[in-house]
Amino acid sequence: MQPGLSIIFLDRLHPGLGNKAYKLRPAIERAITQGSSPLVSLGGAWSNHLHALAQMGQAAGIATVGYVRGDADLPKTMMLKDVEAWGMTLRFLSRGEYRKRDDAGFAQGLMRDYPSGIFVPEGGSDAEGIAGVAQLIADLARHGPTFERLVLPVGTGGTMAGVLLALKRPCHVVGVSALKQVKTQQKLIDSITLGRLHPGVSFEITPEIRFGGYAACPSALVQRIHQLEAAFDFKLEPIYTAKTLIAALDLVQTQSRFSETLVLHTGGLQGRRGFSAFI
Repeated sequence: MQPGLSIIFLDRLHPGLGNKAYKLRPAIERAITQGSSPLVSLGGAWSNHLHALAQMGQAAGIATVGYVRGDADLPKTMMLKDVEAWGMTLRFLSRGEYRKRDDAGFAQGLMRDYPSGIFVPEGGSDAEGIAGVAQLIADLARHGPTFERLVLPVGTGGTMAGVLLALKRPCHVVGVSALKQVKTQQKLIDSITLGRLHPGVSFEITPEIRFGGYAACPSALVQRIHQLEAAFDFKLEPIYTAKTLIAALDLVQTQSRFSETLVLHTGGLQGRRGFSAFI
């Protein structure tokens, strides 16, 4: 790393899970305490969220169900093969159905077949999951270097919201969105953190406009990932962690008002298998 920039690897603290370990642990613990089963959630065919939920469910002895955006007749991705091997039951939603996931009553519809189960929203970004992220900040205090600026990937926005609430000292948090449009992420984070941030905690979300948007992996990004991996001897994936590190490197070079910047490598390396350049 260059001077003033450090990185912490959450998948080294929580192998195979990364940041999902924090957001999903409360649901797992609630299912164990209440005897509820299964845990039901949704995601895409390459969902890190469903991947982590299936892994944690198997480890805890809790059944899991994943509603997947896509066609049941298509060949399963390696991620879906993983979750099935961990015992997750897969059900499929059309893209049109999946777009309605934020509508009132959508979750209740999914749970009709699982009346004794627990619904876990996409990304685990409900109040319970966001509260679980407080442990991430506790882990940084134990394992991470000091920092004035924290840079992390943003998917649903739940991890960033949890980080912001848990920080109890001045820090500027930069969320590097995986999406071109950040209105939904901004709305979630604003609604959760408004009036609740510790003095001196500030944040911004940057849209993904450099490499083509969500899940895009143009040749320029592939080349940069190979360069970074060779230089620093660790792995990145092109949806979240690579774009976050690239953004952090640019920030350190162009904005000198923060002497120490920490990057969160949130895991998700299993997603590399969806890109031929990294197989």
